[in-house]
Amino acid sequence: MGQVRLQVAATIELEDLDELPDEQSQALEEEVHNIVETVGDNMVTYAQGIVQVRTENLMASIFADVDEDYLSETLGATADYASFIEYGTVKMRAQPFLQPAADIGEEEMNARIEEAIVERMEGQLSSPEEGEDITLEMEGVTIADPGTE
Repeated sequence: MGQVRLQVAATIELEDLDELPDEQSQALEEEVHNIVETVGDNMVTYAQGIVQVRTENLMASIFADVDEDYLSETLGATADYASFIEYGTVKMRAQPFLQPAADIGEEEMNARIEEAIVERMEGQLSSPEEGEDITLEMEGVTIADPGTE
């Protein structure tokens, strides 16, 4: 069929997260999950705002699902013709609405998660001795296209 799904996922590696007190670590985890959820809602709103509307069926079929275990968000549309609008056909040009929303969501998720991590970790880590580095590494958000159904 013509349903479309894109996955936006965050991959975070914090080598010094064990330096955070347990309550700070738990609070950071909850904050990151809230960010992923909020960004998903924002992607849906943006996609609904730019999608071509004739009957509102396509707009109403746009959704985002959070996968808490993998810090990912699946953005999609369940209308049978969603892929034809997103990717175009031989006779019709593409009118993407999910990919632009996923791109904006990717940037927003990266920025908000990085900001949350820096805020939580600032001043929480024990001071490194001279010559010792504290590593904070965030691989960022990636977009995968599981394709159409």
